Amino acid sequence: MADTDFDSGAYCATGSDGVEAVAGNEILTCIFSADGAKLLAVDGEQESTLSMEAETSEVSTKDEKGGWQKAKPSTKSWSLDLDSAIIRDAESNKVIRQAFEDGTKLCMKQVYDDEDYTPICGGSCYVTSYEQGAPSDDVATASISLTGTGKLTWFDIDTAAAASATAKPSNRGDQS
Repeated sequence: MADTDFDSGAYCATGSDGVEAVAGNEILTCIFSADGAKLLAVDGEQESTLSMEAETSEVSTKDEKGGWQKAKPSTKSWSLDLDSAIIRDAESNKVIRQAFEDGTKLCMKQVYDDEDYTPICGGSCYVTSYEQGAPSDDVATASISLTGTGKLTWFDIDTAAAASATAKPSNRGDQS
């Protein structure tokens, strides 16, 4: 098909490649060291899944007609599941295991793996699961569950927080 803007390009413009979806490898999960001095990209990260949920409260009354339940969102929660390759002597892995051992909070931040490490979201969390696998014929891996405690901040929504979220991973590339 020729490069044509059908109907003046109102909805079927063919001159562009369409939506620019974010590739999974463009998102890095980071954690701060226990003293907060360093932001560390999770070494060996292979996959992450962020989940957010809102419990609901029923608000239906006897005078509602039609038998349909009404609900409104109430308590919200978030969690992040990570899969990573085990990297020998990785500081980020030690920080995660120490936080699990001590039951202390971590500060998690996700960033785009671009020149500026543009912040995506962040929040306080606990390590609630750590599973390590070491098959004889494959790479050793860790599966980690982080459970949020408090609000997950989206930096494209909370621009004031985004302006302050300037820490960059200290264990990634050039930090000049």
